[in-house]
Amino acid sequence: MKAPLHPVRRAQQRGVALLIALVILAIAATLSTGMIWNRELDIRRTANIIHGDQAMEYALGAEAWAEQILRRDFKQNGTVTDLTQDWAMQLPPLPVQGGSITGRLQDLQSLFNVNNLASTNAPQAAAALQQFQRLLMALNIDPVIANAVADWVNAGMQPQAPGGAGDEFYSRLTPPYLTAERPMSDISELLLVKGVTPAIYTQLLPYVCALPLQPPGSAPAMAMPPTAININTAPAVVLMSLNTGISAEAAAAAVRVRTQHPFQSAQQLTQLLQGITTAPGILTSLTSDYFRLTAQVRIGSTQITLYSLLYRNQTGGTLAIRRTFGTL
Repeated sequence: MKAPLHPVRRAQQRGVALLIALVILAIAATLSTGMIWNRELDIRRTANIIHGDQAMEYALGAEAWAEQILRRDFKQNGTVTDLTQDWAMQLPPLPVQGGSITGRLQDLQSLFNVNNLASTNAPQAAAALQQFQRLLMALNIDPVIANAVADWVNAGMQPQAPGGAGDEFYSRLTPPYLTAERPMSDISELLLVKGVTPAIYTQLLPYVCALPLQPPGSAPAMAMPPTAININTAPAVVLMSLNTGISAEAAAAAVRVRTQHPFQSAQQLTQLLQGITTAPGILTSLTSDYFRLTAQVRIGSTQITLYSLLYRNQTGGTLAIRRTFGTL
């Protein structure tokens, strides 16, 4: 027969048992907390995926709506594109299930197309280079940057002086790279060009774009004329670039007049510019084929921004030719 445990020994065993129970309880609590955290994380991830999919569908819906607006405006207004038409109206945020959506259209032919520097028509390409130089000077930016951009979008050219740059310049950078030697596919390529700092890029962005020189779906052609600038939608700085001697005051006055009475001919703009016509080789128009949709969708805590490059052909048909999310 075993002798009974000493009271002190019994108390020690009870203490050890209590300590083991507390450790087990702590482990269980930790595991439970981890399981709850992982479950909440999975719920949040699933919600973000669902919200992201919903936001994507709403953004694509906004794109379809924009194409419909462009087709309707073409039927109503024919070949004239101006800022009094429905497509140019800024909509307030529209409520949708779980969030909101905003969208606006911008006429990209109101801006200078840097790919005009790559036109296969030599006189028009030279005129585009001079126009870009005037645009840079109007913005107090060094005009020699125009030469570097021309070198970037043209193949097989010796660097233009002053300020031009070819592969021998870019290959010495860190990291090294080569010139594109083709028209830009996106205006953000400007950041790769010699002399274009982030500050200069930000300053230029409201006035420049990168549009294809051949319409989508058209057969390849040897001749690639520059895209025309719509004088009904171009900002004052772009109007100043149309020729030497156009003052900021005259360009601003032209913008004010067309706000109420859009131009019906190029001669109306010439009169407002005190007789100064567009420089030879620069194309202008009263209509536009290229537009950019900016659609912002917020669903719950998810937000996406869609940029769509839309093309409207000569019969009013529309086509989305490029989409980007988050950045231009």
